[in-house]
This record gives sequence, C-alpha cells and structure tokens, in this order.
Amino acid sequence: MRQADFESFVLRMERLAEQEPQAYRRRVFGLAALGYGYLILVVSVLLALTLAAVASVVYLKAFALKLALFVAVMLWAVIRALWVRLEPPEGERIIRAQAPALFEMIEDLQQRLQTPAAHEVLLTADFNAGITQLPRLGLFGWHRNYLMLGLPLMKSLNVPQFKSVVAHELGHLSAGHGRAGNRIYRLRLIWTRLDTAFARNPRWGSQLIRSFFKWYVPYFNAASFPLARANEYAADAAAVKLTSARTAAQALTGVNLMDHFFEEKYWPQIHARAKDVAKPAFSPYSGFVAAAIGDVAQDDWQRWQKIALARQTSHVDTHPSLSDRLQKMGAQIEFAPPAAGEGAERLLGPSLNALQESFDAKWREQINESWEQFFSKSQQDRARLREHRAQAAMAHLEEIPALELADLEESIGDGPAAALALRGATLVRFPDSYLVRFAVARQLLQRADAAGVPMMQHVVANYSPFVLEGAELLRDFYLRSGETEKAGRWQRRYERQLQKVQAARAERSQWLLSDELRPHGLDPLIVARLVRQFNNAPELRRVYLVQKTLEHFPEEPLYLLGFSCSRLLELRNRGRVADAMVRLRQIEFPGETLLVSVEGENRRFVKKLKRVEDSRIR
Repeated sequence: MRQADFESFVLRMERLAEQEPQAYRRRVFGLAALGYGYLILVVSVLLALTLAAVASVVYLKAFALKLALFVAVMLWAVIRALWVRLEPPEGERIIRAQAPALFEMIEDLQQRLQTPAAHEVLLTADFNAGITQLPRLGLFGWHRNYLMLGLPLMKSLNVPQFKSVVAHELGHLSAGHGRAGNRIYRLRLIWTRLDTAFARNPRWGSQLIRSFFKWYVPYFNAASFPLARANEYAADAAAVKLTSARTAAQALTGVNLMDHFFEEKYWPQIHARAKDVAKPAFSPYSGFVAAAIGDVAQDDWQRWQKIALARQTSHVDTHPSLSDRLQKMGAQIEFAPPAAGEGAERLLGPSLNALQESFDAKWREQINESWEQFFSKSQQDRARLREHRAQAAMAHLEEIPALELADLEESIGDGPAAALALRGATLVRFPDSYLVRFAVARQLLQRADAAGVPMMQHVVANYSPFVLEGAELLRDFYLRSGETEKAGRWQRRYERQLQKVQAARAERSQWLLSDELRPHGLDPLIVARLVRQFNNAPELRRVYLVQKTLEHFPEEPLYLLGFSCSRLLELRNRGRVADAMVRLRQIEFPGETLLVSVEGENRRFVKKLKRVEDSRIR
C-alpha cells in the first residue's frame, strides 16, 4: 500500500471512529479475526485434503498415496512457516539483585496497571524505552514480555520522570480500562514483526501466508491506526495517573530535547575525535553526566524546543506530536534535567558503574575497526587538503576540485562555515552547475537554513540524478522544522522516485530478447580505443556493442556488449568465457555497460544483435 493510499484510508477510518465508534471497533476486531481465520482456514483445508487422500487409498491406490504425501508435505510446510521464531531484543539482562529500586518501581507499576509480568528487563544502549511481546507459539501466542530501558534515557531523567516513561510503556499491556485497544495495539506490532520475519527468511510453503500478509498487514495497520493512536493517549493517561501531569510533561520534554542533544552534540563530538586519535579510548556511557548539558548554549535549547513544539501529528507514526500530547495532559512544556545523583544512580545503585563499563567496552569493540579506518582516511584527507589549498592559492580551481576542497574543509579543515563560503564562491563561478547548486543547497538545508529550499527545489525539478537525495533532504528539513504536511509531500516524492530508481535498476540489470536495441551511437575514435583494449582479452572472437532502449532515465545510456569466445562449430568453453569476463571487467567502457556471453543458451541473442547497424565491433 502506497503512503498516499495509506493516509487516505486512515482518514476514512478516523472519521468512522469519530462518527460511529461501535461500527469502527467492530470493523477493526473483525479484521483481527480475519487474520487468524485465514490462517486457520489454510491449515484446516490442507488437513482435510490430507485426510481425504488417505481415506481414498482403498479406491485410488498409488495415486491417493502420492496425493496424500504431497498435501501432507504442503501442510507441514505451512505449519512450519507459521511457527516463526522472532529473535529477542538485544540488551544487558538485569535482575532484581542488581537493581532492587528499579524492580520495586516496575513491580509497583505492574500491580497498579494490572499488567502481566515483564519476563526480562533489558538495559540497552539506546535513548529509548519500550515493551516488546514475542509469541513463543508463532502466530498463536504465549507471549514473553521484554521491558527495554535505555541507559542514556535513564541518565537523562530524574526518577519520577523515568517512572512516567515506564508507566507509559507498561500502559500498553494494561488489563484495565482500554484493554481491548491494548490488544489491537500489540497485535499490530506482532503482525508487522511476523511479516518482516517472513520477508527476511522465506520458507518453502509459506507463499500462501506471505501473499495474504502482503495485502492484510498494511490494510490492518491502516484500519487500526486510529485505535493505536488512541492507545498512545491512553498510555499517557496512565503515566499521568501514576505520577502527575507535570512530571509526565517534564519527561516528554526531556525525551524530545535530549534526543536533539545526543544527535547534534554529544555523539558527533565523540566521533569527531577519530580524526585525531587512532584508537577509541573513550567511555561514552560512563562519561555522560546529565548535569553537563548545562554547557549547551541556550540558543540550542530554544531551537530544539521550537522544533519539538512545531511538529504536527501525522500518519507516519502512531505517536501524537509533543504539543498534542501536552494539550491532552493539560500541561506545559518544561525542561527539568535531573540533579546530580537523581537519575540512574538511584535506580541502579552500585550496579551502575559495572553496567556502564560493560556498555563502554562493547561500544569500543564494535566501533574499533571503523574508527581506525576513519582515522587513517583523515590523515590521507589532510594531505589532500594541503595539496588543494596550495593549488587554490596559485589559481582558481575547476568545478570538481573546488567542491572537493570544500568537502575537505568541512570534514577535516576549517569547518562548515569555511566550506559554505567556498561552495558559494564556486557557485558564482559556475552558476549553471547543478552539482555545485546541490552542494550549496544540501549544506544550507542540513544547517536548517530555509535559503536552501528554493535552491534544492530548482535542482530537483531540473536534474534527475539528484531527485532522490534532494527529496530526502527537503523532507528531513521540514521534519526538523515541524512542518509535517510539507515533509509528507516530499516523502511521497521520495517514494515515487525510489520506485522509479528501483525499476530502473531492474531494467538495467538484465537483457531480454524482448528488449528493443539500437546502434551504440559512439564516436568512431571512442570505439577504436575500446577495441584496442580487447587485445588484453585474447579469448574474444566476436564482440557486439549496442544500446538498450530504456523506459527509465533514457538520458543515461546503457550499452550492451555481447561477446563470444568460441570458433565456428566449436563447443562452448566455460573456462574461456569466465577468463574473458574477468578481463572485460578491467576495461574502461564509455558508460554503463552490461556484459553478456552470447554462447550456449544466449546464442539466440546473436541474431537480434546482427540486425542492429554497425553492432559488430570485432
């Protein structure tokens, strides 16, 4: 289901939920029953066919036995496909003995919200919290509950605020008021996870289920979207009830603002050290102290708060916007970071140091290789930066070297301001260059400067190679600005272009007999230079070069090179063909070229190649 169709259907469901709530609920729960009903029907039919085939052995003899065996194998394959094993979430498992204060808080919330027990509590490296249910019987339930708590999140909130976050997550499991909505909310997540599992690991016999899921899961998610959105408000209400409206508002504010802090300040500063330090000898989880956020400029906090409040509720996510959630709570935005010792220290106690050190060690192990590679590349970039600066001091650089100098200044030199100045100066000298215009617009959008919008829109409207990345940058700019309607429009443009790019890749990846061919259209000197390179591939006997007529991006030609290594009436030698293919891949072609051996099963392509004028070049 395309995003536009999804949003249109959600809007219809929202109107139905508002005007006829009972009819809407019947529809959603009917769809939930349909999902299980279809699966039960498939199994039942196959089981009945198996039993019928076995019963008819007396009359149909061997044919019935073969039929029974075939249907039984199909039945087993379907049952096996239904028994999907979902991988449990990753994290550091903690128990009551390690963090008694944390477990007391969790158990108190579970009792007051009437939720099932969290079978495992996992401490994660994410700035997030969540509850995940994994069915141990595949689609048929018997869930195991995982409560995931992000250590950075726990260190960014005080205990009452963090309690509010956990209450919200556990609220999705509540057996009290709204439990039917909770079941639909959880069912949405389970269907989506199972659909993803089928797509990643398709099994023989699962096609009956996957074909149904392809239609059912997006349709069910769209139909149940209003109920899932209402469930988020209900979970907020649970958090308010068990803490207070002000505390819940402080928690939401802290989550929104600290997310910007980690994304724009904390992690970039740590990763930037790889330019100068050969090894990641840092402890980012132990080193983060919430009180240190006082060093952040007040302008940044105000900007992040403005972005957070400007975001609008959309159909991209069931979570409402911050402003809508605060309005529903009857509270104001309020940023109240924890005082020293009032966050994770109280909840994890003496175990905090060991847990932090464990996360730090894992982080260093995971990032070590990429860190060393980045450090090595940084040293090479510094040498190239010196060369480019020396050349620029002597004369104006051409378009590509000038852009490369700007990239180097931004990443390893004098910083973004110097890079933007260089790109701007390059644009003055090359005003018609879409490459330069894109580079300037990209940096402006990434620094939240609206001046980049018309510039990028012009590039997207006139230069197809930058449509995909340009639409993505404009979407992200509007998302950060809180203008979700405009972001949605660019997301749809991005999706349309992505579909076109994917179709183009598929079109360019194969050569079919039905493809329309035309002369290569290359300059004779280019063809002669290409043919001379064939001397490095002595196996080649005949070579044909044509151009494929394309539906997508025809302005970017695709050449087809068909070659043969066998003499007349000689059998195909696979080793010779393989050697020729290796050598051909080392040759410099005039553009994107698809290499195909026209021997064996592909011999029928030769007749079509011969029909194209001047196709044989050797």
